[in-house]
Amino acid sequence: MADSIEPLESKRAALLKDLAHTGDMRRGSITETYRPCGKADCACTARDHPGHGPFYAFTRKVSGKTQSVQLRPGARLTKLEREVESYRQFRQTCQELVDVNETLCELRPVEDEGESAARRTRKKKSPRRSRRRLRSKSSG
Repeated sequence: MADSIEPLESKRAALLKDLAHTGDMRRGSITETYRPCGKADCACTARDHPGHGPFYAFTRKVSGKTQSVQLRPGARLTKLEREVESYRQFRQTCQELVDVNETLCELRPVEDEGESAARRTRKKKSPRRSRRRLRSKSSG
């Protein structure tokens, strides 16, 4: 049993180390769309034409409301793509960490009933009542 716990503890340590080295990240998604322009004589009005684009939008939830920012190709889009990908990796690493911890919890031995009963001690009630309690009963 100890042989299977040690590699899991090593994997957990590695996952925690990965989390510690997580860089800039942000929640949200980036979508790429193509749209027609609406001009009657434009080529985008044809059925087989995909439309103009690509147009990019960064979308995220803020206080329960969806916010979208329109983006153009360039440095800002590249930065946002990197940050969104970093967040996706962060979430994946967190899920792996939870899975490893659950497996470790299942593999660890259960305490013996005798040991756990000896560790548990009941707190004895004081025979004397508190003054606050006595005052509230006598005044009410």
